[in-house]
Amino acid sequence: MKQRLKRLNKNKSSRPLTKIIIIKVLPVIVFLVAGFLLVPYGSMYFQNNKVNAIQTKNEAILFYKANCPHCQKVYPKIFWHNVLNFNNKEKQIQTINVQNTNNKHYIADFSIQSTPTFMKTTNINQRLVSTNSQQIKQFIQTGGH
Repeated sequence: MKQRLKRLNKNKSSRPLTKIIIIKVLPVIVFLVAGFLLVPYGSMYFQNNKVNAIQTKNEAILFYKANCPHCQKVYPKIFWHNVLNFNNKEKQIQTINVQNTNNKHYIADFSIQSTPTFMKTTNINQRLVSTNSQQIKQFIQTGGH
């Protein structure tokens, strides 16, 4: 009889904990995961209304189009790279949405053939068109050499 009461009490005490987790903790986790996944895409579409100048202190530039599926694959990685290097301009990658009417001139200014195009700020002839994370990382760090 005592063992049965212990089991009943144990089950009763775990129910409120399960209910708390489902009602309070799970929505927070879902919200954080959704934010982590959606914030870069929101940024991709709504930032860069007009880029007035190339940031020469940045490590590189990413020319992209928000509706380009290849750009959509690459942009979140660059977004989080920039977030992690927020206080270090030399590690940042400037992003320019050339789909935006105000930024279309960069296509002609830098002879952008396709997107996503990465370009070094120190040498505009150093470029990479790729979605491969390793190639992009190597290009950013070494200029593709």
